[in-house]
Amino acid sequence: MNKALSSYWKGLLLFAIISWRFWHFGPALDLPHDWRQADTAYYIWDFYQNGIDLLYPAVCWMGSSENLVLEFPLPEAIVAQFQIWFGESMIISRFLFLGFFLLCSYFFYRITVLLFDKEIAFWALVVYLSLPLAQFYSRAIHIDFFAQGFSYAVLYYSLIGINRRSTRAIVLASILACIAGLVKIPYLFFLALPVLYYAYQRSGFKWLLLRSPIFLLPLAVFAVWQMHVYEVNSNAPHWSYILHYRKFDQNSSWYFGVWEQRLSLYHWKKISLRLLFEAGAIFCLLFFPLSWVRKNSSQQQMLWAWMVGLLVYLLLFFNLNAIHNYYQIPFIGPLAILIAIGLRERMTTYKKSVLYMVVALIVILNTAFAEWKYYNVPEHLDKIASVVNQNTSIEEFPIVVFDKFDCRNPRILGRAKRRGWSLQEEAATAVVVDRLHREEGATHLIVVGNTQLAAQLVRPYQLQEMGEIRAQSLPASKLSVLIFKLP
Repeated sequence: MNKALSSYWKGLLLFAIISWRFWHFGPALDLPHDWRQADTAYYIWDFYQNGIDLLYPAVCWMGSSENLVLEFPLPEAIVAQFQIWFGESMIISRFLFLGFFLLCSYFFYRITVLLFDKEIAFWALVVYLSLPLAQFYSRAIHIDFFAQGFSYAVLYYSLIGINRRSTRAIVLASILACIAGLVKIPYLFFLALPVLYYAYQRSGFKWLLLRSPIFLLPLAVFAVWQMHVYEVNSNAPHWSYILHYRKFDQNSSWYFGVWEQRLSLYHWKKISLRLLFEAGAIFCLLFFPLSWVRKNSSQQQMLWAWMVGLLVYLLLFFNLNAIHNYYQIPFIGPLAILIAIGLRERMTTYKKSVLYMVVALIVILNTAFAEWKYYNVPEHLDKIASVVNQNTSIEEFPIVVFDKFDCRNPRILGRAKRRGWSLQEEAATAVVVDRLHREEGATHLIVVGNTQLAAQLVRPYQLQEMGEIRAQSLPASKLSVLIFKLP
């Protein structure tokens, strides 16, 4: 009876932490990183509108030349398929992305049970579910927990295969690695280190080495995919006259950055603060007992191997980690385990009721931080996008000029569900507008908040040639939107 009651309260705790996210299931994209979410949302909408084509997904900011591969769009295709069945809905999208997160959490729990025990696994899961990065991105229109979930599945079945000497489990891990690697290989590759160390611990290194050719499958699939990505992205138009425009066929500088970044105290400070307050490292410093380090157990060594792999991941993909906080998502699993170990170790000193109060405080503080830091909706962008949507059709290609929104920015066009071009004010010249109009088929010029610039851009056109001129004000944001129908 006591065991059943305990399971009931544990389940209730997990449900409460998960269900808090439903307060943030609104229809609008929110901050941080609504840029990345807008690209993902447009992938989904294009699949919903035009049919699913995993090889040729579309972005909204390249006009009629829409195809651009940012990643293997399997999570977007799954969400789009559900919308094809049940209708277009942001709520459906959020539920499915939450489902991807819960799958990720399940494999995290199973890995922790395998490496430690059910008690540590449960408290690690509680912490994992409540960490700020998990709270926000688990219901965002965002692919990272899908990729993390498949990467954890690869890790779990690799460990199971080594533990049981099961070739079938290794084959399953290899198949799952195909998906994880295609969607986001940075989250997968470094997990090879804890897998190899686990094989060494379990005297299975030779056994695993003999079966290592099985993992040539995901490597081959990834290589073929990269060739396809290069072919598609290199065929993008040559728009050298657009400021900052580039093809996405050479992305190494974006992934890895430059060596000098790794020597920058500013970047290390930024990443460290995120790890402390968004990924939970602050609770490791508060609760993790140094006495556990001195035990030098096989469990501890395995966790260190995982952490060393994370360090390699951070140093290799440093630019991504410096720019985007969601690239710290791989850290939250090991950090949650460290926190759970600290809580369990201190149970020998304090009563169990104190442990429950500490866990409750961790959950409350994480939630308070997420509520303070995240979920802000840029309403002015929603209003601008609504104007663009109402004044253009799906078949038309608007040019949107706004502030510092450069040519890759989907934050207005994606919300408006329109294909076109985004130009920052510095890049918007009459020559650029004319070339996009006459050579690429741009149909509208939409200038937000800068009437003087709008007048300069349309000056080459005779006013009588302009099909239509409309203006709409957005009082709440003190912005005006000028819409010109290009002749």
